[in-house]
Amino acid sequence: MNTPPANPGPRLLLVPGSPRRESYNARLLDDFSLRLDGRCQLDLLSPGEVDLPLFNQDLEADPGLRARVVALHRRFSCCDGLIVASPEYNGQLPPYLKNLVDWVSRLAYIAPEHGNAFVDRPVLLCSASSGSSGGAVAIPHARALFGYVGCVVIGDTVCIPHAGQAWSGDGFAFPDWLHAQIDGALERVLRLAAGFATSVPRAANPEFT
Repeated sequence: MNTPPANPGPRLLLVPGSPRRESYNARLLDDFSLRLDGRCQLDLLSPGEVDLPLFNQDLEADPGLRARVVALHRRFSCCDGLIVASPEYNGQLPPYLKNLVDWVSRLAYIAPEHGNAFVDRPVLLCSASSGSSGGAVAIPHARALFGYVGCVVIGDTVCIPHAGQAWSGDGFAFPDWLHAQIDGALERVLRLAAGFATSVPRAANPEFT
């Protein structure tokens, strides 16, 4: 008798908010990936996979650009929850992240068959910053953005101040209290994503890895 495969858990899309090659926020998501390993399916949306101009409605009819947006929309649609780790620029979200959300969210308006890729998905907002705020100044703007497009923004946040000092070269050196805060936030988004996965049945996507 064949043994059914173990439940791989919910699908989490990890979204770095900075295209910078040595981004502390991308490194923070790597740290989260290690903590979540084996508990869920993880998909990292690398900035190299996001090839989008600044949002302009005049460009929406371009077939090549439309295809890239559809592919990105599929990544969000296939997930059960999001973890977004973003720096803050002058107290605001980076244009890169806002632009990504603008393009993906617009697809439902110009091609309704694709639907809203964000609606009801839980999102954990995080930030690693070289400054003393840890990116906390931009978190309310991120809450407003992701809440507006339909996400369920959870109350937990993870903010890492002076990230360069916490980075050891091969990982972050966090105090015990911060380890506990991170693990608690990840546990919550994982639990909510599992609930979303069971409430919205959909066919398995072979393209998801």
